[in-house]
Amino acid sequence: MKILIADDDPISRKILSKVVTDIGYEPVTVSNGKDALDRVKRKEFSVILLDWMMPGMDGIQVCREIRKFDTEHVCYIIINSAREGSDDISRALRAGANDYISKKTNSTELKARICVAVRTAQLEKKLIDLNNRLKYLVRTDSLTGLLNHAAILKELSMELDRGKRDSTSTSVLMLDLDRFKAVNDTYGHQTGDKVLISFAKLLSQSCRSFDRIGRYGGEEFLIVLPRTQREESVSIGNRIRMRTAALQIDKEIENLRITCSIGCCTTEKSEKHASSMVAAADSALFRAKKAGRNQVIPCK
Repeated sequence: MKILIADDDPISRKILSKVVTDIGYEPVTVSNGKDALDRVKRKEFSVILLDWMMPGMDGIQVCREIRKFDTEHVCYIIINSAREGSDDISRALRAGANDYISKKTNSTELKARICVAVRTAQLEKKLIDLNNRLKYLVRTDSLTGLLNHAAILKELSMELDRGKRDSTSTSVLMLDLDRFKAVNDTYGHQTGDKVLISFAKLLSQSCRSFDRIGRYGGEEFLIVLPRTQREESVSIGNRIRMRTAALQIDKEIENLRITCSIGCCTTEKSEKHASSMVAAADSALFRAKKAGRNQVIPCK
C-alpha cells in the first residue's frame, strides 16, 4: 500500500517516509496541500499524513475538501502537527481528520497509529465493497445477471416518469421463450439454464446501451426501451426474434433450437402507468403465442 505524506518541511518528510518504510509500506511525498489534494482525487491513497501548516492550502483545508468527495472514496487522514492544544485537536477532528498526532510523538507510537490507519482503511474498503455487492444482488437475477423482477419494474416506472417530463415515448417488450418446458423435459434443467443464460446474453448484445433488460420470471423477460416509438420497438423485437431463432445453445446438442414470442407496448409521452404497460405487452405476447409463436405483435 502507498501512503501519502504531505509536509512542507523536507526533514519531516524524510522522517515520516522512514517510519512508513519501516512498517512495510511505500511513502509518496508532496510539499503542499494542493498537490496532496490532487493526488487524493486520483484515488491512489487510502491513508494520508497531513501537516497542518503548509503554504497555499493547509491541512485543515485539505481535510475539508477530501470529505466532500463521494462516500465510497476511503481516505483515513492523520493530521501531524506541532500544535498540541485541545482546541486545535478538536478543530482538526471536526474538519474530517480521523486521528491527530503531535510531531513530538515517538516513532514507536507513530508506527502503531499508522498501522491502525491502514487496518481501518482496509476494513472500510471491504465494507463498501460488500455493500455494493449486496446492492447488486438485491437488483440482479442470480442466473442470468439481468435485472430481477422488482428492479426492472422500478426501472420502467423511473423511465416513464422521465419520459413524461420530456414528453417522449417509452416502449416495452415482453418476451417469452417458446415451448421452454419441453427443453427442460427433453434435455434437463441444466440445459434449460444454459438456454436462459444464452438468451439473456443475446438480449444484452441486441439492445442499446440505454435500454433496460430484466428477467420478469421463469422464461419471461421484460425490456424497457426509452425514447422509443412503436415502429422502432417492433423493429428491435424482430431483430431479437431472428437472432434467437439462429442461436446455437450447445454444440453437443445439434437439434436444440429456440424461438421467442414478443409483445410490444408503446405509450406516447409516457403517460401510461407501469402496470398498464406490462399488462398490455403481456396481452400482445399472448396473442403472439396464439398466432403460432415466433412472432412480434404490438398491443392494440
